[in-house]
Amino acid sequence: MYGVLAAVILPLAPPSGDLRSAGSTVGAAMAILAIGLGISLMRFGWAGFNTLLCAHYTCALLLTLLQLVTRGDGGPYYELYLMLMVTVAATHPVRRAMGYAAVVSAMALTPPLLSHPSGSLIADLGFRLGLWTLCSVLLLVLMAQLRRQRLAIRLDGDLAYELARTDVLTGLGNRRQLVEDLESLGSTVGAEPRMLALFDLDGFKAYNDTFGHPAGDSLLTRLGENLSHGVGESARAYRMGGDEFCVLGPDDGAGGDLVARAAASLCERGDGFAIRASHGSVRLPAETADPAEALRLADRRMYAQKSLGRASAGRQTTDVLLKVLAERSPELGAHMHGVTDLCEAVARELELSDEELTPLLQAASLHDVGKAAIPDAILNKPAPLDDHEWDFMRRHTVIGERILSAAPSLTQAARLVRASHESYDGTGYPDGLAGDSIPLGARIIAVCDAFDAMRSDRPYRSAMSVEVALEELGNCAGRQFDPVVVAAFSAAMLGHDAVPA
Repeated sequence: MYGVLAAVILPLAPPSGDLRSAGSTVGAAMAILAIGLGISLMRFGWAGFNTLLCAHYTCALLLTLLQLVTRGDGGPYYELYLMLMVTVAATHPVRRAMGYAAVVSAMALTPPLLSHPSGSLIADLGFRLGLWTLCSVLLLVLMAQLRRQRLAIRLDGDLAYELARTDVLTGLGNRRQLVEDLESLGSTVGAEPRMLALFDLDGFKAYNDTFGHPAGDSLLTRLGENLSHGVGESARAYRMGGDEFCVLGPDDGAGGDLVARAAASLCERGDGFAIRASHGSVRLPAETADPAEALRLADRRMYAQKSLGRASAGRQTTDVLLKVLAERSPELGAHMHGVTDLCEAVARELELSDEELTPLLQAASLHDVGKAAIPDAILNKPAPLDDHEWDFMRRHTVIGERILSAAPSLTQAARLVRASHESYDGTGYPDGLAGDSIPLGARIIAVCDAFDAMRSDRPYRSAMSVEVALEELGNCAGRQFDPVVVAAFSAAMLGHDAVPA
């Protein structure tokens, strides 16, 4: 830019006499040099502060030489000096800009002073020098203010960027930060193997309900600090939201140790509570290099482990209740074991998933748990029950639901127990459900329960044969029982060697 302006302005102050040719040559060289230097700075990336300042000093020196050669004292020279000073003031710190202004002022005054200046010329030079200094100072102040504003905007932007990727409660990175870190790993060629592990707190909901949400927030803050310290500087901890945390660290053969240390950091015990963490982990990029797939895989493994823990708790609760029923009524205990075996056979015939099978078998084992509240005089009555006794008996499914609902691990089973005596045509109890509105597990229990009851001796009748019991189920299909379940039950019985003929 300076070279172009020099090429335009200098002809306004042409050299005189025999110096015209020399002055034109120096001016042209100066313009060409300035333009070439500018192009080089932009093309090859040399535009550092030191390089630019040297270039400005070079331009000022060339301009002074040109003025000496041509013996010029015209205004165009001074306009170019002013442009140099203003440019430096706009692009350099105050210390460098003021030093440059002093040097350039001395250069600009040298040619006129060497040519025996008059008083008017000295006064004009003094005025120009003052004007240059004022313009430079004003520009320096303006640029300093602009730099402060730009720095403040950048700091605000950096702060907003950091806050958007930081969990406010714990100070750990959040899900957005984790996704960016995973994407950065995926875009890095030859990145080291990493371990991604997700953690979900077991028992946190009960802690929140017992001690309140402020105490829950304090617990999350403590656990977040423990996790950050526990994984060390080589790994990074995140809070995904709620009671879920995450760790991303090196997988150098000690990945299991990283997961174990993180899980231990997320445990806390006290009076009336115990917090642990279920986890799921995935190796990157050995198992997957896609961030979304890695998160899905780790999440699936985490909840598989959590479900396993819940199933274990449900199994223990079921065993305790079965033991209580067996102690009270051995016949009732044997009946529920038999129904459970039959339900498992039917579930396999219908190809139920493991997620459906677990609550079904829990409910089958405990479908008569509510009968623990029924008097023995009604349970063991040798004659048919009257209406009042039947009303009392029908309450056992609701009682059973209340008993099982006290254990969180048996919540799904409690729903099946309540509906285990509903009829397919809507004439059952306690809610009068019909058809597919009855849970499938409850429909299976109803068929298996009826078959086992028909195959057992009762005070008022003898046990039926397998053929008669199956025929009775077929007769009631579509009314009391689901026809599809009855058909699956009959198919399962064809190969069921445990049922005596």
